[in-house]
Amino acid sequence: MTTSKAEPTTATAGTGLRRNAVGLPGVLFQSIAMMAPAAAVSFAFFPGIATAGGSFPLAVVIALIASVLLALSIGQLAIHLPSAGGFYTYVSHGLGRPIGFLIGWLTIPVYLLFMPVNLLIFGFVAEFLVATETKGSVDIKWWIWAIAMGIIMGLLTFFGVRLSTSTLLVLGSIEVLAFFLLSIFAIAHAPDGQSAQAFTPALSPPSGLGGWQAILYGAVFAFTAFIGFESAAPLAEESRNPKRIVPRAIFYSALIIGLFFVLASYASVAGYGINHIFPASAKDTHSYVSDPNLSPILTIASNVWGQAGFVLITLVLLNSTAANTGAGYTALGRIVYAMSRAGALPSWLGLLSKRYRTPYVVLLLGGLISLGLAFWVTAAYGPLPGNLTLILAVLTDCVLVCYIAVSLAVYFFYRREHRSDFNVWLHAVIPFITTLLIVGVIYAQFFPTPPAFPGNLAAPIAAGWLVLGIIWVLVLRFSRPGALEAGERLYLEA
Repeated sequence: MTTSKAEPTTATAGTGLRRNAVGLPGVLFQSIAMMAPAAAVSFAFFPGIATAGGSFPLAVVIALIASVLLALSIGQLAIHLPSAGGFYTYVSHGLGRPIGFLIGWLTIPVYLLFMPVNLLIFGFVAEFLVATETKGSVDIKWWIWAIAMGIIMGLLTFFGVRLSTSTLLVLGSIEVLAFFLLSIFAIAHAPDGQSAQAFTPALSPPSGLGGWQAILYGAVFAFTAFIGFESAAPLAEESRNPKRIVPRAIFYSALIIGLFFVLASYASVAGYGINHIFPASAKDTHSYVSDPNLSPILTIASNVWGQAGFVLITLVLLNSTAANTGAGYTALGRIVYAMSRAGALPSWLGLLSKRYRTPYVVLLLGGLISLGLAFWVTAAYGPLPGNLTLILAVLTDCVLVCYIAVSLAVYFFYRREHRSDFNVWLHAVIPFITTLLIVGVIYAQFFPTPPAFPGNLAAPIAAGWLVLGIIWVLVLRFSRPGALEAGERLYLEA
């Protein structure tokens, strides 16, 4: 494999992204905000607990281990390949240009689909909060809130990476602190007491999926919560000392928020009541999976902090979705910009604002597509949480494939391009273990029982997007072969 290290002048000249604009805190909170801790606990945990029952914390531990190991692997690539292309550049070096393009292609729906998820959560939660607090006298429809939030966060992202990451730092800190305190109080006031069995298969569902299959299936949804820790990578060209900052931000976000998720998952189970995860009868609404609120976490907040807690946690949840939308805009803009700059996507998608050095075309298109998807899934599958199922499943399938590819890329990259730095543990053993864990989670998602509708549509949709990418790779091979080669060159030398 030929190693090309021609400097990407568009990344470093005055016509490219703004250099040295962000330090470690800003890059770190890009990842944290992309993980959306409060929204993840409130909504991504729900199908996980419905699947794994009271043993869901064990599923979160599995996702934590895999994510931290994966963060180490990504960091090993980020040290040598700081690039707005992120996985696109990493995998192009490790597994070859066509596969690198396909992984970049798969990251587009990952970051894009986060935005309609958050628009939906923000819209329905805001509508619910206002209607509840005014006893129904004021009803501002969800789509009005969603459009307003999409515009505001899109503008914050457009006005420059410094402003957007500073905003994410503030919003991310608020949500982590609030949900950390809620978790502590919920555990302290657990109605059914404490049980270490939550970290074993013993509390998995009594019927249907059970045992380790339920745990691994639940880990699919746990991974949904972790998605985003890697999104610091596309900020490499705008960060100070990216070879040092980006690997640290990726690792710290996976570890710190991962530990937070373990605490919050146990608080969700114990705080609601270990004996109240599933309904005792068809009419039982005093169970986690049949809770009448938009999210059971709001019921837990009401139980431990009263009505004030309900309002506070609802506002924090809105804050979380806003931060995640901003992070989604940022990550999507950088990966599409990098692929457009290489010629792998139409060049007009990567056009930058002359003043703010941000990719305004993809930000505008991303916002419009996100709103369109939000309206479509709500019309097709109803309000929360049903309208989130398909979108979350599609982006999770896409990102798990990307995680496997980047893990494998570590081994081949170091064997081919940095043989003198090759370390068996860092560059072979850890990527191999990570790959096995993720493959196990994917397998449990389909066998022996495939996901129910509409989740069963996710894999065909993700596969269809991948097929389109393969067709586009063939087009590039014959019409613009240099575009695939450029994926290897999109990183900073210094």
